[in-house]
Amino acid sequence: MCSTVCPANCLEMKTDREGFRYPSCDTEKCICCGKCEKVCPVRKRTFLPPRESLSTAVAAINRDEAVRQDSTSGGVFSALANDVFARGGFVGGAVYLEDHSVKHIITGDPERLADLRSSKYLESRFEEIFPETGKLLEDGKLVFITGTPCQIAALYSYLGKDYENLLTCDFICLGVPSPEVFKSYMRQREKEAGAKAVKIKFKDKTFGWHNFALRIDFENGIRYCQDRGHDPFFIGYLQYKNFSRPSCYECAFKGRQCADLTVGDFWGIEKIAPEMDQDKGTSLILINTSKGRAAVERIEDKMICRTMAAQDILPGNQAWKNSISPKGGNRKKFFAALKKYDFDRVAVTYFPMKGKGKLFRKLRSLKKLFKCIKYSGFSLSAYFNTLKYNLFGGKRVSSDEPLRLLSYPAVKISISRKARLKLLGDLVLGQPQCPGSSLETRILLENEGKWLATGNFAVYAGSFVRVLKNGVLQTASGFINENVQITCAEKITIGDDCNIGRDVIIRDYDGHTIDPSQPISAPVRIGEHVWIGQRAMILKGVTIGDGAVIAAGAVVTHDVPAGALAAGVPAKVIRENVDWK
Repeated sequence: MCSTVCPANCLEMKTDREGFRYPSCDTEKCICCGKCEKVCPVRKRTFLPPRESLSTAVAAINRDEAVRQDSTSGGVFSALANDVFARGGFVGGAVYLEDHSVKHIITGDPERLADLRSSKYLESRFEEIFPETGKLLEDGKLVFITGTPCQIAALYSYLGKDYENLLTCDFICLGVPSPEVFKSYMRQREKEAGAKAVKIKFKDKTFGWHNFALRIDFENGIRYCQDRGHDPFFIGYLQYKNFSRPSCYECAFKGRQCADLTVGDFWGIEKIAPEMDQDKGTSLILINTSKGRAAVERIEDKMICRTMAAQDILPGNQAWKNSISPKGGNRKKFFAALKKYDFDRVAVTYFPMKGKGKLFRKLRSLKKLFKCIKYSGFSLSAYFNTLKYNLFGGKRVSSDEPLRLLSYPAVKISISRKARLKLLGDLVLGQPQCPGSSLETRILLENEGKWLATGNFAVYAGSFVRVLKNGVLQTASGFINENVQITCAEKITIGDDCNIGRDVIIRDYDGHTIDPSQPISAPVRIGEHVWIGQRAMILKGVTIGDGAVIAAGAVVTHDVPAGALAAGVPAKVIRENVDWK
């Protein structure tokens, strides 16, 4: 903010070795006006509007389950933003950039809400937001800005006054982690995946809200997802707290937030109001002003809310009042090591997994072992599959944690010497609809064939999955029901949350040629949350958009748009904007 207000443009934001940005003064340009010091919210606190001495606390859950699931906590930010958009206003918040950095934008486009939603545990460049916000406010536009407590304080200092058409929101802050540490971490993850990251979700709820995870999706379809007790970046940031911005250890804004609203995860809600906790995320709202109260009242029909005393939240939310304390080792040596070695190697030395995390991992592996035994029953062949491909798969089978492949009886697996099966989620094979069924399930990966399973995926009994030479099959979360046939010669991609019914056939390969001028194979892409009905057939070169439904018995030979229902032989779109659950 000080560099923004400098009339001589003598202040430049420069990055230090930890990746944090600080103002640097060109003394030859400086006119010694003192404006940078006058507006500094830490040094002078020239304009911080008065706030209620004791905030009102509200536990809140967005009634839209999809929004709640995609949000950091309970989805209150999305409800507030949508209310502002609906009244023709503008919303400001943090978005990711391609270089894994973060900046603030301000927009009147509701389509950007998905980018603004959710926590970004990185330092966000805020300077562009100051003049843009001021102009919008002077033009009489409604503006809703969210940021760290220090960013909101800086905004008020820049503006010099409060505005009736300005709504501000900060959050219970755990400190800002080093951008350089995160870039080192991302280099490690991209090196492992062999591709560039295209989406980062800092608080993914794959393992629930209480055990949130860091999820990274890569260009090649690989997905990394580790919970906060096992991801090395989260362990360093949340447990050891050794690479946050130095000022965060003595934060000048703890318990002195100047925003209209303060939000956060309502940790401890299961003890105060257990009916508000389904492990899907519950928001905490602290109402600091009458404007903030009015904003919450406007979204009450979109939320499930419960009001309580502010002091009740403190046991689970100490960061509201207190600065973070580092528990790690020598900070200087840590950053020096980070310049020399890969992130994971440095992490093991400077913030190793603690006893609870190690115990949790052992218990989770033990639980997985019991699950393997439960699936296998008394079948020696199932035990053989489990041991062979989990423990002795060699280069043919790789996974991010033990016992990813789970086999029921009556499963035949053949993975050629140069074929590859990569498991980043649990792959359940031969699951019967009828207990005790001997319906055979067959898995065949021929030489150079690859199956990449990035999420938990189930292959029901009687199915035949065949990956031919040089073929690549990618599956995310979901299942194929009994007697499904998949033949992959080039590439077949099946997205998250797909339900594929009985007797379905998916082929990217004709097997024989009629017209030699026509390609014998072409990739098939099935998007996310797609439902394919019984006996449907998906043929080569087809793309099925997200949320689409393929009717029973349909033969799909052409692309199906997202959200469409296709039926018939050949399949045609008979309805649009469908929504299935």
